[in-house]
Amino acid sequence: MPLTRQQLLWGALTVSGALLLVFIVQANLQGVSLQLLAWQRDLHRTLTLAITELSRTPSSNTWLTLLGVSLAYGVFHAAGPGHGKAVLATYLASHGGATRRALGLSFAAALLQGGTAIAMVAVLVHGLGWVTRQAMGSVVWVEQASFILVALLGGWLCWRAIKQLRQAYSVHASDAAGHSHSHSHSHDHSRCCGGAHHIEPQQALDWRTALMTVGAIGMRPCTGAMLMLGAASLLGQFYVGVASVLAMSLGTGITVSVLALASIVARGWAAKRLQQQSSRQVVEKAAGWAALAGGALIVALGVSLSMAGAAQPASGPLLSEPPSRQGSLLGN
Repeated sequence: MPLTRQQLLWGALTVSGALLLVFIVQANLQGVSLQLLAWQRDLHRTLTLAITELSRTPSSNTWLTLLGVSLAYGVFHAAGPGHGKAVLATYLASHGGATRRALGLSFAAALLQGGTAIAMVAVLVHGLGWVTRQAMGSVVWVEQASFILVALLGGWLCWRAIKQLRQAYSVHASDAAGHSHSHSHSHDHSRCCGGAHHIEPQQALDWRTALMTVGAIGMRPCTGAMLMLGAASLLGQFYVGVASVLAMSLGTGITVSVLALASIVARGWAAKRLQQQSSRQVVEKAAGWAALAGGALIVALGVSLSMAGAAQPASGPLLSEPPSRQGSLLGN
């Protein structure tokens, strides 16, 4: 059954309201984001000092200091602005998912992000002989691929949401037509109105969607991780840099998983309240429209990031540091 004009209008209003809410929240959190970036810069300076000290006097204390600061850097890095958290939070809030799977997505994406940085430095710097700044400049192409994958993920979720809505509205229309006739005959009510018509939120999180989500988030390497690996390479301590990046990934996974769990809890609370006040048909329709709004938000995020990335130069100051303060780490 095709969606009516009123239903399409309601969907458009839902998506527009969600976009407006995201822009308002983003504007209000700009000051917090700047503070988080400042903390990241301070932690990165501490990381540089820690790995330098470890290269001079390796000991258990210097190792613990480096790994502890790396973990803290990952935590604060994930708390700052970034498309990965927005994609994961929007997906879980609009589509749902099991807690264990949400944690798996969070840590898998964080580890992939660190692994991408390690692979790029290993291949480009150690394999091809590039300097670290050249490797950092090549990140723009990986970023563009990540943003395109974000948009494709959003389109895939929109398509699934539209199928869910069509099924929900067609089933409920057929149920209404079936129940309008005389009930003089006996039939199994659970068969025509049972759980077969209901689409569980966990069903949306299949392996294809999971892979696309992890890839869209983790394909883009962390600039701080690449800078750390470059500094470690200059000191002849590449494997120490790898250990530091893995600790960063663990910290990133912790922060992202907290956000993922918060999204699931918020969705569960809203769904429970809606179920108490509305029928199952209304709940299913609301879930479908929420899924469509979430997919549209992810499409808009991917397209906007891709356009912004294409308009910017391929390389620039890292972590908002002046170029003069980066020469010792990024030169030949």
